[in-house]
Amino acid sequence: MVEENKIEFKDAVNEVRKACRQFAMLYFHFSKVLVEELGEEKAKPLIQKAIFELAADRTDQLREKSSQLGLPCTIENFMKITDLPMIGWVKELGRNHCPYAEAWVKYFDEYPWFKDLAPLYCDVIDTTNAENFTKNMSHKIIENVLTGGESCEREYFASEQVSKGVLSYGEKNKND
Repeated sequence: MVEENKIEFKDAVNEVRKACRQFAMLYFHFSKVLVEELGEEKAKPLIQKAIFELAADRTDQLREKSSQLGLPCTIENFMKITDLPMIGWVKELGRNHCPYAEAWVKYFDEYPWFKDLAPLYCDVIDTTNAENFTKNMSHKIIENVLTGGESCEREYFASEQVSKGVLSYGEKNKND
């Protein structure tokens, strides 16, 4: 059988990055509308709540997938079963390695308030992913290109609070 529908790797990467750009633009415009309608002070907690709920929903689904595969819910296994198309994150692009960040920094000059809300996405989603997936680990971004870093670096650590069901950005599954 001849495979006629093969796509070159570089083309697949470009297509994934285009889709990620659309998601990044959606987050920006979602944030922009809320800030314009409510002001940054009222909009930020709502944006944070939406990101938290996205991460909780996402990791609930990944916990189910992990269970079906017989894998413990560890950070290492999260990275094995992640639902992000990781080919879109290209280390060789340096500060533009993350397709979301590449799109978001273009808004910073015209919308300075977004300099606070763009990294909020990273903080909330990545921390909640770690906490809700593992139920015993937390996470901290120690360098972020959105805040002037040259790369995005993070550390994971055991958390007594998370083990007690207390998540950094909100409550989740009190009965877990």
